[in-house]
Amino acid sequence: MRRDTRNGTARRSPKPRKQATIVGIPGTSKSKAELFRRLRRAFEATPDVRETPERTRERYIDAIDSVADYLESIGADAVWVERFDELSEALEGLVEGGLPPILQPATPKV
Repeated sequence: MRRDTRNGTARRSPKPRKQATIVGIPGTSKSKAELFRRLRRAFEATPDVRETPERTRERYIDAIDSVADYLESIGADAVWVERFDELSEALEGLVEGGLPPILQPATPKV
């Protein structure tokens, strides 16, 4: 699912994000705390759910989406956010059984 970076909103996020900077350091304590909360949730083991390669990919997708949302919230370059979205979409393709072009191995040149 791709973000619409032209108008500054993300389809993944239900609410628009504002750029936040404090004394030249991007982000706020609140946006950083939200990033860490989401990363912790993405990577913490869930004892009642068996870990599988598919579940691990889903965890990475959640983590990548968290980073993309954080970058967007601090007003980072839209291209950076788009690249994280592309990687997330590629992993989603693997979860669905496809092999997106970005993840296909390079063919050796003879």
